[in-house]
Amino acid sequence: MNQPTSPPPAEQAGIPVFRISFANATILSVLYLVVGAIIELVRRQWNPRWAEHVSWSLEAFPAGILRTLGVLNPLRDAYAQGSLKETHVRLVYAASVVLSIYVIGLGVGFLMWLLTRSRARSAGEP
Repeated sequence: MNQPTSPPPAEQAGIPVFRISFANATILSVLYLVVGAIIELVRRQWNPRWAEHVSWSLEAFPAGILRTLGVLNPLRDAYAQGSLKETHVRLVYAASVVLSIYVIGLGVGFLMWLLTRSRARSAGEP
């Protein structure tokens, strides 16, 4: 007879670290983009000084990423020459933030996976 198998105990089931990391990266990316869009809307509509400061702060992270990759100066030159619109620059900034959040999240997930795997091996589990 076919008897239903019981699920493995929690300590043997494993933690879905990549799924958790991917979900966290998605939440952080969406949150970053929503906050950025709201700040940009406030800045364009009413232009308070605090919105300008928050906007610069939000742009510092992707600018640092692009500078590290060596893309910031060519991007800046293309914008200054008029071959890129502000919308394109914002999309490049947003994409660099989203990609970096996913890379960091999946990197942390990989490290957590290695940690749980090494702990399971030291405990004698397969």
